[in-house]
Amino acid sequence: MFRIFSGKSRNNSSSGDHDLNGSRQGRSISFDPNLIHDLKGDHKELIQIYQRIWSEGYERQDFRKISELLKAFKSTFQAHLIKENVSFYVYLEQSLGDDQHTLQIVKDFRSDMNDIANAVVQFCKRYSREVFTGKMLMDFKQEYEKIGEALTRRVSLEERELYTLYRYS
Repeated sequence: MFRIFSGKSRNNSSSGDHDLNGSRQGRSISFDPNLIHDLKGDHKELIQIYQRIWSEGYERQDFRKISELLKAFKSTFQAHLIKENVSFYVYLEQSLGDDQHTLQIVKDFRSDMNDIANAVVQFCKRYSREVFTGKMLMDFKQEYEKIGEALTRRVSLEERELYTLYRYS
């Protein structure tokens, strides 16, 4: 299976890409001058979808619309996380290797985001239904507000503080 994706077999580590311990050499994430702009664009899109879940779904008691928007929100959110994890966090960890204090702060941000991500994904899965019970309707409102508070706080922190660390090095 690995051969299909990489063009190499799993046992072919003598190709020059790996050292004697099997770790990668010379591979790194490059600075992307558009990354922060793109990540902020994702934030705007996520906020719009999130608001639509309320206005087009919950307020109208349109559970099919809630389900549809939650699926869109979840997939957009996960795509954002992948972009952030692969391009942003890895680059920061590479470039901050000598600054252990700031590196630890970045790792804490990343860990916190993973906790938020788990809550968001569970929320989306739980309420991606076309029929709600009365209890689900009450729980949805409370959970929706908690998710919104966490995301608002997180987006603000990322854009105001964390993203400022992303510089060409």
